[in-house]
Amino acid sequence: MEKLHYIKDEMLVHIPVCTHADPKSVLLIGGCDNLYAEVQKHRTIEKIERIDREEAAAKVADLPERSFDIVIVAVEDFKADRVFWGLLNRLLSDKGVLTTMSSLLLTEEEAVRTELTAAGELFKIVMPYRYESLAEDGHLLCKNLLLTSKHYHPTADINLQRADLTEGFHYYNSDIAIGAFHLPTVVRKKFAGLIKL
Repeated sequence: MEKLHYIKDEMLVHIPVCTHADPKSVLLIGGCDNLYAEVQKHRTIEKIERIDREEAAAKVADLPERSFDIVIVAVEDFKADRVFWGLLNRLLSDKGVLTTMSSLLLTEEEAVRTELTAAGELFKIVMPYRYESLAEDGHLLCKNLLLTSKHYHPTADINLQRADLTEGFHYYNSDIAIGAFHLPTVVRKKFAGLIKL
């Protein structure tokens, strides 16, 4: 059975790329060649830089300020690391967008609260979203990612042409992008004030 890993890859990459009005530069932290290939589907991207998970903490600190429009963190190591969040914020351009892994909204409340707090101290918009993942027993699981932004809103500012006319998507489209941010009432209430719409 197909692993459906492409769902996470597409949701990590295309959500921020189709949210930013004119993305030119992307930093990938962790992840795989598939993430790189997803970014390459967008012709506006002029620079893609990759950092391995093992080197992330050291290398991020050495990169120049405001050098990326989009940062994608495809590893879970730094979800609540406030120092690392600060370093990522420093790397982003004035209207930068960041996506990263998140703890599970419905079952890992304290971890999510810590992650949303760390992101919310730095970003104007902090919005969790979901994607489907295949469990080892073959069942689908709902997992979560987090988008943070200095300016652009992922549902109000989505570039519909880029979202629906870019070639090569298997899962992502504008309907999926907007729907992924719909949250259950219990989640909205539980994290009121931490989710910044």
